[in-house]
Amino acid sequence: MSADWVNDINRMQNKYGVREWIRHATPFQLKKYLEFRLKFIKEEYDETKEAIIMEDSEEIVDGLIDICVVAIGTLDAMGVNPHHAWDDVLKANMAKEVGVKESRPNPLGIPDLIKPEGWTAPSHKGNHGIIPLAFEPDIDEELNELIKRKALEANVARTEIAGEVNTQWSPNAIDKIKEK
Repeated sequence: MSADWVNDINRMQNKYGVREWIRHATPFQLKKYLEFRLKFIKEEYDETKEAIIMEDSEEIVDGLIDICVVAIGTLDAMGVNPHHAWDDVLKANMAKEVGVKESRPNPLGIPDLIKPEGWTAPSHKGNHGIIPLAFEPDIDEELNELIKRKALEANVARTEIAGEVNTQWSPNAIDKIKEK
Protein backbone atom coordinates (compact mmCIF):
# COMPACT_ATOMS: atom_id res chain seq x y z
CA MET A 1 0.00 0.00 0.00
CA SER A 2 1.33 3.41 -0.92
CA ALA A 3 1.61 6.16 1.65
CA ASP A 4 3.01 8.85 -0.65
CA TRP A 5 0.67 9.81 -3.47
CA VAL A 6 2.94 12.61 -4.64
CA ASN A 7 5.88 10.27 -5.29
CA ASP A 8 3.55 7.71 -6.89
CA ILE A 9 2.30 10.35 -9.31
CA ASN A 10 5.84 11.55 -9.98
CA ARG A 11 6.84 7.99 -10.95
CA MET A 12 3.79 7.74 -13.20
CA GLN A 13 4.56 11.11 -14.86
CA ASN A 14 8.13 9.94 -15.57
CA LYS A 15 7.02 6.54 -16.86
CA TYR A 16 4.60 8.01 -19.39
CA GLY A 17 6.83 10.90 -20.50
CA VAL A 18 4.74 13.76 -19.14
CA ARG A 19 7.65 15.41 -17.36
CA GLU A 20 9.80 15.09 -20.50
CA TRP A 21 7.07 16.73 -22.61
CA ILE A 22 6.71 19.54 -20.06
CA ARG A 23 10.48 20.20 -20.20
CA HIS A 24 10.22 21.03 -23.91
CA ALA A 25 6.83 22.77 -23.91
CA THR A 26 6.47 26.37 -25.07
CA PRO A 27 4.65 28.89 -22.88
CA PHE A 28 1.61 28.50 -25.14
CA GLN A 29 1.70 24.72 -24.70
CA LEU A 30 2.06 25.05 -20.92
CA LYS A 31 -1.04 27.24 -20.76
CA LYS A 32 -2.95 24.79 -22.94
CA TYR A 33 -1.75 21.97 -20.68
CA LEU A 34 -3.17 23.75 -17.62
CA GLU A 35 -6.48 24.31 -19.43
CA PHE A 36 -6.54 20.64 -20.52
CA ARG A 37 -5.93 19.44 -16.96
CA LEU A 38 -8.70 21.66 -15.54
CA LYS A 39 -11.09 20.26 -18.15
CA PHE A 40 -9.92 16.79 -17.11
CA ILE A 41 -10.72 17.58 -13.44
CA LYS A 42 -14.16 18.86 -14.48
CA GLU A 43 -14.75 15.67 -16.49
CA GLU A 44 -13.88 13.56 -13.44
CA TYR A 45 -16.08 15.79 -11.25
CA ASP A 46 -19.01 15.39 -13.67
CA GLU A 47 -18.54 11.61 -13.74
CA THR A 48 -18.47 11.52 -9.93
CA LYS A 49 -21.59 13.66 -9.73
CA GLU A 50 -23.30 11.25 -12.14
CA ALA A 51 -22.14 8.32 -9.98
CA ILE A 52 -23.87 9.91 -6.97
CA ILE A 53 -27.09 10.21 -8.97
CA MET A 54 -26.71 6.58 -10.07
CA GLU A 55 -25.82 5.55 -6.49
CA ASP A 56 -22.67 3.85 -7.79
CA SER A 57 -20.23 3.61 -4.87
CA GLU A 58 -17.47 2.14 -7.03
CA GLU A 59 -17.51 5.06 -9.44
CA ILE A 60 -17.75 7.61 -6.62
CA VAL A 61 -14.53 6.31 -5.05
CA ASP A 62 -12.85 6.05 -8.45
CA GLY A 63 -13.91 9.56 -9.44
CA LEU A 64 -12.73 11.18 -6.23
CA ILE A 65 -9.35 9.45 -6.49
CA ASP A 66 -9.08 10.41 -10.18
CA ILE A 67 -9.61 14.07 -9.22
CA CYS A 68 -6.74 13.75 -6.73
CA VAL A 69 -4.52 12.03 -9.32
CA VAL A 70 -5.10 14.73 -11.93
CA ALA A 71 -4.66 17.60 -9.47
CA ILE A 72 -1.48 16.17 -7.90
CA GLY A 73 -0.18 15.20 -11.33
CA THR A 74 -0.68 18.72 -12.62
CA LEU A 75 1.16 20.24 -9.68
CA ASP A 76 3.98 17.71 -10.06
CA ALA A 77 4.31 18.17 -13.82
CA MET A 78 4.45 21.94 -13.41
CA GLY A 79 7.28 21.66 -10.88
CA VAL A 80 5.26 22.66 -7.83
CA ASN A 81 6.17 20.85 -4.62
CA PRO A 82 2.78 19.37 -3.65
CA HIS A 83 4.05 18.41 -0.17
CA HIS A 84 4.85 22.04 0.64
CA ALA A 85 1.63 23.32 -0.92
CA TRP A 86 -0.35 20.75 1.09
CA ASP A 87 1.35 21.73 4.34
CA ASP A 88 0.67 25.43 3.72
CA VAL A 89 -3.03 24.84 2.98
CA LEU A 90 -3.40 22.44 5.92
CA LYS A 91 -1.81 24.95 8.30
CA ALA A 92 -4.19 27.69 7.12
CA ASN A 93 -7.21 25.38 7.34
CA MET A 94 -6.26 24.27 10.83
CA ALA A 95 -6.32 27.94 11.88
CA LYS A 96 -10.00 28.23 10.91
CA GLU A 97 -12.83 27.91 13.39
CA VAL A 98 -16.11 26.04 13.45
CA GLY A 99 -18.93 28.38 12.54
CA VAL A 100 -21.62 29.22 10.03
CA LYS A 101 -20.78 30.56 6.60
CA GLU A 102 -23.85 32.43 5.37
CA SER A 103 -22.84 32.16 1.71
CA ARG A 104 -22.67 28.34 1.95
CA PRO A 105 -25.81 26.92 3.53
CA ASN A 106 -25.13 23.79 5.56
CA PRO A 107 -28.41 21.89 5.92
CA LEU A 108 -26.65 18.86 7.43
CA GLY A 109 -25.53 20.52 10.63
CA ILE A 110 -22.01 19.12 10.32
CA PRO A 111 -19.17 21.33 11.52
CA ASP A 112 -18.29 23.98 8.96
CA LEU A 113 -15.08 25.97 8.97
CA ILE A 114 -14.91 29.74 8.74
CA LYS A 115 -12.05 32.19 8.61
CA PRO A 116 -11.70 33.93 11.96
CA GLU A 117 -10.70 37.56 12.35
CA GLY A 118 -7.03 37.91 11.39
CA TRP A 119 -6.91 34.59 9.52
CA THR A 120 -4.08 34.36 7.01
CA ALA A 121 -4.51 32.65 3.66
CA PRO A 122 -1.83 30.17 2.66
CA SER A 123 1.02 31.54 0.61
CA HIS A 124 2.59 29.49 -2.14
CA LYS A 125 5.24 32.13 -2.87
CA GLY A 126 8.35 30.41 -4.15
CA ASN A 127 6.40 27.25 -4.95
CA HIS A 128 4.78 28.05 -8.29
CA GLY A 129 7.11 25.81 -10.27
CA ILE A 130 6.99 26.69 -13.96
CA ILE A 131 3.36 27.85 -13.90
CA PRO A 132 4.40 31.51 -14.46
CA LEU A 133 6.07 30.47 -17.74
CA ALA A 134 2.63 29.57 -19.09
CA PHE A 135 1.75 33.27 -19.05
CA GLU A 136 4.86 34.58 -20.79
CA PRO A 137 4.74 35.74 -24.40
CA ASP A 138 5.32 32.92 -26.81
CA ILE A 139 6.72 33.02 -30.31
CA ASP A 140 3.44 31.46 -31.43
CA GLU A 141 1.49 34.24 -29.67
CA GLU A 142 3.66 36.96 -31.21
CA LEU A 143 3.19 35.45 -34.66
CA ASN A 144 -0.55 35.18 -34.00
CA GLU A 145 -0.69 38.89 -33.04
CA LEU A 146 1.18 39.83 -36.23
CA ILE A 147 -1.24 37.79 -38.33
CA LYS A 148 -4.24 39.42 -36.62
CA ARG A 149 -2.81 42.91 -37.17
CA LYS A 150 -2.10 42.21 -40.86
CA ALA A 151 -5.57 40.71 -41.33
CA LEU A 152 -7.18 43.80 -39.76
CA GLU A 153 -5.12 46.09 -42.01
CA ALA A 154 -6.20 44.07 -45.04
CA ASN A 155 -9.85 44.20 -43.95
CA VAL A 156 -9.66 47.99 -43.57
CA ALA A 157 -8.06 48.27 -47.00
CA ARG A 158 -10.71 46.04 -48.58
CA THR A 159 -13.41 48.17 -46.98
CA GLU A 160 -11.85 51.35 -48.39
CA ILE A 161 -11.76 49.99 -51.97
CA ALA A 162 -15.22 48.45 -51.79
CA GLY A 163 -17.04 48.89 -55.06
CA GLU A 164 -13.86 49.57 -57.02
CA VAL A 165 -12.56 45.98 -57.10
CA ASN A 166 -13.83 42.55 -56.13
CA THR A 167 -13.63 42.80 -52.34
CA GLN A 168 -14.61 39.23 -51.62
CA TRP A 169 -10.95 38.40 -51.83
CA SER A 170 -8.31 40.92 -52.74
CA PRO A 171 -5.00 39.72 -51.34
CA ASN A 172 -3.32 42.92 -52.53
CA ALA A 173 -5.94 45.32 -51.15
CA ILE A 174 -3.35 47.18 -49.06
CA ASP A 175 -1.21 47.84 -52.16
CA LYS A 176 -4.26 48.99 -54.14
CA ILE A 177 -5.22 51.47 -51.43
CA LYS A 178 -1.66 52.85 -51.39
CA GLU A 179 -1.84 53.37 -55.19
CA LYS A 180 -4.87 55.65 -54.79
